[in-house]
Amino acid sequence: MRNTIPSPRSTGGEFFSYEQWRERFLKVVLQGSCILGFAAIALYLFTPASSLYKILAIATYGVLVLVTLFTSLSYNIRASVFLFLLFFAGLSSLFDYGIADASILFIGFIVMTGLLFSPRVGMYSTIAVTVLILLVFGWTSTSLADSARLTGILLIVVTIIAIGLHTFQDEFIKTQRAARQTLDALREERATLEERVEERTVGLTRKTEHLRATSYIARKTAEAQDLATLLDTVAHLVTDQFGFYHTGVFLINEAGNRVVLQAASSEGGQRMIERGHSLTIGMQGIVGYVAAQKKPRIALDVGTDAVFFNNPDLPLTRSEVALPLLVHNKILGVLDIQSDRPQAFSMDDIDVLQTLSDQIAIAIENARLLDETQAAIMQLEALTSIRTHEAWTQKLREQERVFTYTPLGLRSEKLPKNPNNAIRAPIVLRGRKIGNISIARTGDGKWSRLDERVLEEVANQVGLAVDNIRLLEEATHRARQEQTVGKLAARFSQSLDLDTLLQTATRELGQLPDVAEVAVFIGQDNKQISPLKQQPKSDEI
Repeated sequence: MRNTIPSPRSTGGEFFSYEQWRERFLKVVLQGSCILGFAAIALYLFTPASSLYKILAIATYGVLVLVTLFTSLSYNIRASVFLFLLFFAGLSSLFDYGIADASILFIGFIVMTGLLFSPRVGMYSTIAVTVLILLVFGWTSTSLADSARLTGILLIVVTIIAIGLHTFQDEFIKTQRAARQTLDALREERATLEERVEERTVGLTRKTEHLRATSYIARKTAEAQDLATLLDTVAHLVTDQFGFYHTGVFLINEAGNRVVLQAASSEGGQRMIERGHSLTIGMQGIVGYVAAQKKPRIALDVGTDAVFFNNPDLPLTRSEVALPLLVHNKILGVLDIQSDRPQAFSMDDIDVLQTLSDQIAIAIENARLLDETQAAIMQLEALTSIRTHEAWTQKLREQERVFTYTPLGLRSEKLPKNPNNAIRAPIVLRGRKIGNISIARTGDGKWSRLDERVLEEVANQVGLAVDNIRLLEEATHRARQEQTVGKLAARFSQSLDLDTLLQTATRELGQLPDVAEVAVFIGQDNKQISPLKQQPKSDEI
């Protein structure tokens, strides 16, 4: 909730207020008058004045005390009573002591009238006092010149005071207005700053939550082992963590001309996947545009976006953002996010979601590479198993080896077909069975499960060992062949005549093991050219 600056009246005033100043000034004047009046009354009682004047003085002081104590009375009533009492004191002094003493009280009356009310009221009081003095002096004074002189002096003094009060009050009012304007401007500026701070705080909080959600999604996608699981995890986590209406993941097809929806978080998206939903790159919808341009696109109001693809399976969509899935500037697909609220995405959201899409693209590429690697490994293992089986089939076809151990020693013969109390473990190599190990025990003792596991492990190790021997034999045989070819090539290079070369080739090839006859000929048809046959080995040089 935004904090506001309290008004001056609710806090006792944060800037100068002339009305409040008059209220405080009247309170101080009344209290001071009560204190000074008490001392004046005490002294007045010991003067030789008549009892009537003393009673009037005490009554006047009592009224002053009552006005001072009853603060619930309105300001105008208290100020008017105080001024009346001051005027009454001046009037009494005028009749008792003359214009010299009364002028001080009348000047005070005029000044207090201007301060407690306004300079205009002070001018009215000046006129009233002047008229009163002229009437009194005209009736009591014997010298018209003295009364005119004293009245003129009083008018000059009162006029100067009134003008000063008016100027002072006018400056007070101007200062008050300027202070109020300044405070209003500060209040507006403070409110604006608070709104900005609140907006910035909300934005930072939202961005922090989005970054946390992005980190969480990145961790979860890293745990996915296959591409299908990865895409489905991304679609549902983006919707759950960010609170969007629909999230879809499109991938580029093999032809590179369409983007195909592979995973979606909404029911409408699932129906689209079942139908094989796809869009033409660069021609259909925001997703097709992003796949072609390789840069994000946002539609804050889909009703006004000409590129938006109106999809009946997602009728609640009001705003949409599509982000490219790029790895080394290679487009893999598009991350499509839709909201049921207009203006749901901001530039900060685009930055966060683009970071998320980059992480998703890397995860997709890694999953693809992993799938391709696993497929290659499976193909290699299958090919190796087939070749191993063919090699052992050929080897066993050439010669089958059986060895039997008895108390009489080791001999090359087979065990009985059904030996008593025997266990058998197959010798398996790369999923292919190439032999057996059979163990028979003397007596009636039974074989334990541990014995069976030991025999199985021995059979496995025997399979690896015999295959290593086979590979070594094949490698040795290939080495001998390569050595023979090298020797033959060296001897061929020494012949400079064609017939001599052919004879040398025939003779050298005939010396290879298990070779009965060698024929070497040059020509397009072996029926037209007689071959040079190998000489019998006994006649070879």
